[in-house]
Amino acid sequence: MERSIRTLIGCAGLSASLGTVHAWSLFLEPLENHLDVGRGWVSAVYSVCLAAITAAVLVGHRLFTLLPGWCVVGLSAGGATVGLVGAAQANHWWLLVLSYGLIFGLANGIGYSFALQRSSEATPTASRSLALVTAAYALGAAAAAIALKGPVDAHGAARGFLILAGCVGASGIAAALLVGGTRSPKPDRRISASLGLSTSVVRIWVSYGLASLAGLTALGHAAAIVDLAGGPGGTTVALTGFASAAGGIAMIAVVRPFGQRIAALVLPLSTATLLATAALAEGVGWVAATSVIGVAAAYGALIAIYPAIVHRRFGARNYPTAYGRVFTAWGLAGLLGPLGAGALFDASGGYRLPLFLAAILAITSTFVARGTSRCETEFDSTEKASF
Repeated sequence: MERSIRTLIGCAGLSASLGTVHAWSLFLEPLENHLDVGRGWVSAVYSVCLAAITAAVLVGHRLFTLLPGWCVVGLSAGGATVGLVGAAQANHWWLLVLSYGLIFGLANGIGYSFALQRSSEATPTASRSLALVTAAYALGAAAAAIALKGPVDAHGAARGFLILAGCVGASGIAAALLVGGTRSPKPDRRISASLGLSTSVVRIWVSYGLASLAGLTALGHAAAIVDLAGGPGGTTVALTGFASAAGGIAMIAVVRPFGQRIAALVLPLSTATLLATAALAEGVGWVAATSVIGVAAAYGALIAIYPAIVHRRFGARNYPTAYGRVFTAWGLAGLLGPLGAGALFDASGGYRLPLFLAAILAITSTFVARGTSRCETEFDSTEKASF
């Protein structure tokens, strides 16, 4: 087997095991009963985890030039395993925050960022490799949602955490053997220092953040949206994971013939249309379910295409620094989208208002993305020549 293929398989496997973080909703009720706390407290653990993932993606890439690949994988998978085992043993809320929110979250972000970076370095078609790794992340969440439901319902959250720990540990060993010991090339320090002030980074950050916020608003409340419309909320949640993965995999096929920029323009518009449809689907459950599943597919495609856009715009050497900064938009969207939708639901008594507002944000993402082509010309002429 070629080295590039081995590396890609290892990165995809590691990404899939870490993507199980998005199966968190399975643990909500069991943890409420076990810890004797409200849903808000349990949900806060997930929010801390998302924040930790974002922080790790922002700064963790510095390890990739210092440590061999197998060592980074071991650090990520080992830390994630320790965090999950600790979560299984946690009898107090603060211990769950420490083990799952911080330890597992930081290790997860390092592993996910590494999988994206190393897969793009290993293959000549970086955009397809990045799309495959992000799709694997979503597929891991979907598979976990199905595989863990029975054990968690029957034996509690601790059993589910231990199963996940075993899966992450095994995938980490396999990935470490597959990716080998090479280090990532060091970024150009002069270019990296200027990225924070680049108009191109700011525009990508805004367009990515608005598009992600629109998708996460619906996905964070998928079951409730569909249930309110009279549809199968639980089934919809399981299908959204597979739809998100399918959207990412679809980018592998369409990104070359249609172009990354066109995808960044069209996908938010599709999201906006589906969100508006879901908002109007009161009393028609199958329409709401189909719309939410469609939003998940568009979201999966979006989070697959933006790493490729950043990679193309800033080059392979400076991709980790640039994407770490752009990824903070996703972290902020993950906090504000679901939280804002819940607050608006409490205020209005339904999801129509938050879904319409999310649709407006998706459309705004398209207008912002249109301006990135002008910034690309400016950036290329002054900075990219030195890559």
